[in-house]
Amino acid sequence: MNKILNFFFGLFLIFQSCTNPNVFEITVPEGQNPYDSLFIQEFITGETIAKFPLNSPQRKFYFPIQQTLIANFQIKGTEWIYLSILEPGSKKELVFDGQNFGTKDQVADSLNNYIWHSTDEMFSRYGRLIFGGGDPEIVKEKFDSLIATRQESISKVSDRLTKGELAILTYHNQARANNFLMYYGRIIRKLAPKDSYFDFVEKFPAFGTEAKSLPDVILYQYEIEYLRKNDSIQSIPSFLELIESRTADPDLRNFLKAYYIQSAIEHPSYWRPHQHLFTTDQIKVALEREKDNPYSYLINRASNSFFSSLAGVAAYDFEANQVDDSPFKFSDLRGKLVLIDAWASWCGPCIQHRPKILEIASKYENDPRIAVVMVSVDSQLDKWKNYVAKTNPAGFGYEVNIPDGMNDTFGDKYLVKWIPKYFLIDPEGIIVSSDLPEPSLGMEQLIEKELEKMKKMP
Repeated sequence: MNKILNFFFGLFLIFQSCTNPNVFEITVPEGQNPYDSLFIQEFITGETIAKFPLNSPQRKFYFPIQQTLIANFQIKGTEWIYLSILEPGSKKELVFDGQNFGTKDQVADSLNNYIWHSTDEMFSRYGRLIFGGGDPEIVKEKFDSLIATRQESISKVSDRLTKGELAILTYHNQARANNFLMYYGRIIRKLAPKDSYFDFVEKFPAFGTEAKSLPDVILYQYEIEYLRKNDSIQSIPSFLELIESRTADPDLRNFLKAYYIQSAIEHPSYWRPHQHLFTTDQIKVALEREKDNPYSYLINRASNSFFSSLAGVAAYDFEANQVDDSPFKFSDLRGKLVLIDAWASWCGPCIQHRPKILEIASKYENDPRIAVVMVSVDSQLDKWKNYVAKTNPAGFGYEVNIPDGMNDTFGDKYLVKWIPKYFLIDPEGIIVSSDLPEPSLGMEQLIEKELEKMKKMP
């Protein structure tokens, strides 16, 4: 019966693809694929657009999209990510080469991934200049040169691009570089908003709805404008009012407001001038103000994670697998003080702090009052297991894994949108802290303080 229903449902989708211009078609390679499934997620919001099996006889799949957007193509169980520009009514074919994957004969996708990765390559090429206190103006010159080079590549194939693809690529070329330059000036160098370094924001090109594909740079621009007139961000509503006054397109305006609140909650280190505003009460005010925003689901998702990870709230009882594949359940540690380290073997800062975490795990290995749980969010289990075997051969603490845990319920409940992140949970399962300092900045002192409290408990 199920086979019959699936057959007719497949016919329905094919019919829809022929009659509905807002249906997107994707074709997967023939033959036995060694991979489980493909996830397609909106690039910025992380919303799952579609999920398809890769090891079934069916090769063509269809799903609706309403407007041109950038999506992440990610294969389950791997760290492979490919950026693709999706347009209503278009078709794409996936290709695998054994080590990577992409889309066949798609000039726009190739350019988009080139734009993304060439920006990352700047960090390794000019790392000493960027992170070693070099002249900010020289850093800008390097990125301006990159923008010009990439624009030349786009211009050479512009006749092979759709109008939507050209708009997104042109915007991303500028925005990807300017996004980093804004982060560099605001966060890395901590330059004052009135510093002449930020004068380049006045030269930002005009933008349309394509800005939804990389909105941070627009919001950073608004922040500089705000702080050049005020000593500080006075309130969340006042910044939302600036977004409203500066953004002409109604849809983009609503999206920017929702994305600003979501991003400031989930990635506070990117929004330091705003951090003091995002208290429990102020987030509730923002929720009420934007309750009718069509993108309010972005705010709701972030705020739910924020409230569920606050100190004093019952910690989410997650399950995971240990290195030997045996099951792990967080509630089995009830009665102990628990230190949780959310990390991944591909995360540079995580690796930097791991020796200290293992030192703490070793110190308390035989202390029945406390447990150290290192929750890996690696997708590639073999890499994780090999790394654990190499770095923790003595097996201190609990080494557990939740594949792609940042996008799992674990990531939502504990607001794990960046790593490493550390939590302390009391013996009753109540969160003591969801934002512990990194191991070198007093983590052990806080642990000892909680252990002293436990001595006084009846």
